[in-house]
Amino acid sequence: METPSAPPLKQRIGFYYYPDSFHYRQMDLQVWLPELHRLGAAWLALLAPTERAIPQDFLSGLLDVGIQPVLHFTLNEALNQPFQTPDISTLRLLLHHYARWGVRYVVFYDRPNCRRHWASSAWLQSDLVERFLDMFLPLARLAQDEDLTPVFPPLAPGGDFWDLSFLRLALRGLQRRKATRLLEELVLSAEAWTGDHPLEWGVGGLQRWPEARPYHASAGVQDHLGFHIYEWYLDICQQELGVKLPLLLLRVGQRIMAETSEKPTPPERLAHARQYLEIAQQLTCDSQMENAVPGEVLGGCFWLLTASPSYPCYSQAWFPADAEPLPVVGAFRQWVENSRNPDRASIDTPETKQADVSVENVSIEGPTENSSERPPEIVEEEAAEPVAEASAGGASGIEEQRDSTAQNRIDHYVLLPLYAWGVADWDLSLIQPLLQRSHPTIGFSLVEARLARRVTVVGGPGAISAEALSMLRAAGCQVERLLEDGTLVAT
Repeated sequence: METPSAPPLKQRIGFYYYPDSFHYRQMDLQVWLPELHRLGAAWLALLAPTERAIPQDFLSGLLDVGIQPVLHFTLNEALNQPFQTPDISTLRLLLHHYARWGVRYVVFYDRPNCRRHWASSAWLQSDLVERFLDMFLPLARLAQDEDLTPVFPPLAPGGDFWDLSFLRLALRGLQRRKATRLLEELVLSAEAWTGDHPLEWGVGGLQRWPEARPYHASAGVQDHLGFHIYEWYLDICQQELGVKLPLLLLRVGQRIMAETSEKPTPPERLAHARQYLEIAQQLTCDSQMENAVPGEVLGGCFWLLTASPSYPCYSQAWFPADAEPLPVVGAFRQWVENSRNPDRASIDTPETKQADVSVENVSIEGPTENSSERPPEIVEEEAAEPVAEASAGGASGIEEQRDSTAQNRIDHYVLLPLYAWGVADWDLSLIQPLLQRSHPTIGFSLVEARLARRVTVVGGPGAISAEALSMLRAAGCQVERLLEDGTLVAT
């Protein structure tokens, strides 16, 4: 069995976590750590509040299995509100502890080229980029003082202030201010949305498309508004600094629909999955292959892991709370498994056929003779019954509704604990008699387990938290514990 300590997919696959900062409990970690491992995650972007710390146990749990957290201090109470001035003493203390706990990357601010993040009077004043550097520089230097790597915030592609111009002026401003040490350690970030363009839109960057103009589309001329935005940003670095800075793709992917609470259609979901697999292919393929992502790109955080129904981005979540995961989840799991086991031509196990990919049947073709790294093909078959409408009540993404679609339920799920060092041999030997008597689904995921009629919990007291057991019961599961002597006891 795989353990999370194995280097996943050349360390470039990542995800953006919840669009809030309220899901950092031990229970949340238990839910998402197995899922992140199955998806091959090496990065996880987390929204970081300025008034309290993300718990050490949560961050250590990620770091112990090789997932690097990227702490994003957006510095506004709501993502559409003006920036707030942080309390420097509190922030310094937070950064000090984060560094001690093993965090490396911190992002300050978010989309500063958008008008909505500035007070009206501030936006209308001249030298916007210089005034932003006045805010960013002290925080970046504060991070450096704690041996953290500051990340220049992601800019909205295009934006109210053209992002390429904003970045160019910012780099010139840092040079003019002689921020030499910062430029030596700075990491850039970008939002790599595919938009309505094909994945190869904008390949070649500024060198290939020098005639591209801000806010002006010309026939036969491509711009940076696509997945290959990183090429354009790196070209600007080369022109302004003479070197290409490291870059992190902080939000990556295709918006499956506009940011509304409406549900995407089956064709939209399949196109969404296909696009993400193609992106993952480019992120992880050999550097010698055509259109491979260059080494300066540290990784890409796919948007969005999960969200509650109360958020406008709910329809973008791979795991929308209170609803079934999108088809991209099952397809991506199988692609990761193929990447870890390239000799396996295909995967067709009960685990990959479960209800979390039941909106449409998604089949994955194995690697071909000509290309062992070719992304799997997604084939649309007869669609299953639509998922019941998600409840709008409750803001917590961990509070789960009972699955009312009977045909989507797993009959029996054996829930194993997943420790930081891997899977316990004792737990595996304990379930052998159970496997001889029946053929249950075996896994580590609370997200999957909640879909089962019957859940057998393995491990001593504390291996699976009381909160997790309560969540399973609330989902309508019959929960039992497998004792050390092989006895099954209802809980």
